[in-house]
Amino acid sequence: MRKIFRFFLSTVVCFTLISVLVHEGAAQVVLNEFLADPARDWDGDGLANFRDDEWVEIMNAGDAAVDITGYLLADGVGEPVWRYAFSGFLQPGETFVVFGSESRAWEEANGFPMYGLSLNNSGDRVALYRIAAQETLLVDSFEYGDREADDDRSVGRLVEVHGQWAVFDAYNPCSGRCDPPGNGCLPTPGSGNSCLTGISCESWGTIKSVYR
Repeated sequence: MRKIFRFFLSTVVCFTLISVLVHEGAAQVVLNEFLADPARDWDGDGLANFRDDEWVEIMNAGDAAVDITGYLLADGVGEPVWRYAFSGFLQPGETFVVFGSESRAWEEANGFPMYGLSLNNSGDRVALYRIAAQETLLVDSFEYGDREADDDRSVGRLVEVHGQWAVFDAYNPCSGRCDPPGNGCLPTPGSGNSCLTGISCESWGTIKSVYR
């Protein structure tokens, strides 16, 4: 009887570990797009603000749902300064966008100086970390320059080419010296990086209506 119980227990433990490993391996949370120098009302509060309308978007690029509790945003290099902590679940292909106003509210609630996302217009580094088992792990990061941070230019991953980035510069075309290069598309916070090239829309509310 004891042998049967031990066999059953070891089998349950084995399948549990396999399930965890498959889940972790299938989920891949990455930075997807960000905008450092807003000139429009991106957070939809009716006001354009250089701090509150910055935004960073993450995405689950894997094929399994993932708990994003323990993932945090930071900017700059060196010891991370936390700008926002995530919670909840991301389904495969789902995105989560954080605006500077939400970052500032999180900082206030957690006793941090209220700088928002603090994405420097002269160039900076956006970083996504994960705290697990008392370890702080760098999950993903991207360094950008001053031209990529001009008014209403976002930097995002290309849907068509895995691992490559582009400047989404429909509102403020890059002259060709951006690195990564401009693609003439509109920034798309809160959705996949589909290429919308028309710039007749003057408000983010109009753009969002496309995805409803």
